[in-house]
Amino acid sequence: MLALAFFAFVAADHCRVENARYVLRHQPSVTAAFRPVDSGPEWPAGVAMAIRFGDSGRRLWWLPWNGGTDGRQHLASTTDVTRPGWHPPSPDGGPRPLGDMAYVGTTAAYDVIESVPRRGGPAPAHILLTDLRDAAWHGDTGQRDRAATQFFDLVECAPATRSGSR
Repeated sequence: MLALAFFAFVAADHCRVENARYVLRHQPSVTAAFRPVDSGPEWPAGVAMAIRFGDSGRRLWWLPWNGGTDGRQHLASTTDVTRPGWHPPSPDGGPRPLGDMAYVGTTAAYDVIESVPRRGGPAPAHILLTDLRDAAWHGDTGQRDRAATQFFDLVECAPATRSGSR
């Protein structure tokens, strides 16, 4: 665990969001990563977060968005961004199979980052999704996965690819 914390501390300053890989603390079969997407002006982060459940193989997709006057950050569920013809949902509705959930990103020192990750920006060292357990278990997809209420920790910073995606 100490080596993991050291990696997060060192890598977070030098890792771009789209190269970061995360593991859910105490449940390493649940992983997360960001993928560059053409999400348009309504979703200006330019990335989608993929959360993969190793036990079932299910992958959930989320678009980051900053809250309005409340100053909070969120993730909106979306359909599979890798499917041909994918387009982001309307910010006023559209396909959101699991609704929205709160997002908290932090530095290696656990200082809260006051915005969602953006393509090309620095990767958070830790991510907390307090509603993931509920979304993965009670969502309207007919599938159920377990997720601990715990931090995702940065464990890898993959080298950038020529196309900028993986």
